[in-house]
Amino acid sequence: MEQHTVSKMLTIGAVASKAGLSRDTIRFYEREALLPKALRTPAGYRLYSVEALTRLHFIKHAQVLGLSLTEIRHLLEGYQDPEECRQVKQLLEQKIAALDQRLQSIQALRAMLSRYLASCQEALRNREACEPCPVLALLANQAEAGDSAQRPPGDAGGWRR
Repeated sequence: MEQHTVSKMLTIGAVASKAGLSRDTIRFYEREALLPKALRTPAGYRLYSVEALTRLHFIKHAQVLGLSLTEIRHLLEGYQDPEECRQVKQLLEQKIAALDQRLQSIQALRAMLSRYLASCQEALRNREACEPCPVLALLANQAEAGDSAQRPPGDAGGWRR
């Protein structure tokens, strides 16, 4: 290794610090071929280029976007391929569709919790302190019956699982 080249290289500790990752994560990415094999000093220490740091930032950002390591590896392998743009578009469409489906589930859960909250508020306005909470009673009944699709008390309709 040239002295000049080595001076521009980063140790695993420096890369970990700059990338906001652990050393173990960097080693894992290297084993999984997400990161090129590091050069080694005569003493066996890993040395990484600035490009490796850029790649680590790419990996982190792709993970924030919901991409799996397998998907990220695929993107990194085809980085220079002009056809890759189509594949990225398709992957992003799939991710958006999955997010839309999760959002629908979360919105349904929110609506259910809002109905439960309304039931609690109504019960607190109209009942004596010694009565059981209607939501807790409902949840206990559902647990006994194994039925998670039962409507909360006072819900006249529109309940969907």
